[in-house]
Amino acid sequence: MFEINMTINEQLRNARDLKPFIESLEVELAQVREQFKSQPALLEPQETEILTAIREITARRQHMADLINQLSDKRQRDVLNAQYIEGIKTKNLADVLGMNDRELQNIRRKAIKSLEQLQNQLKQSET
Repeated sequence: MFEINMTINEQLRNARDLKPFIESLEVELAQVREQFKSQPALLEPQETEILTAIREITARRQHMADLINQLSDKRQRDVLNAQYIEGIKTKNLADVLGMNDRELQNIRRKAIKSLEQLQNQLKQSET
């Protein structure tokens, strides 16, 4: 689903950055529907294209969320989901999760390492 050559950090940032893109596509879809509501023949191809893009991007984000949710440590899952799936800003993350900055950094570092290991295990089991 994600590029094989991307590091886990790049994949996480990609998943995080896709959230606002999906939201912008949803706004665009609403605008297209409004603009062409009386012209179904013109609406359908544009609507289909936008919906397909939304589905594909959502699937990429879901793949990362599914991978994160396979981590055995709940705090690691919580940190990665909050930051990369829900899109909570780093400066607010410690407060939202009820931990100090150092604790957050340690958990995130361990979580990313665990996620890399998990991804490598999954790749090996596929071959």
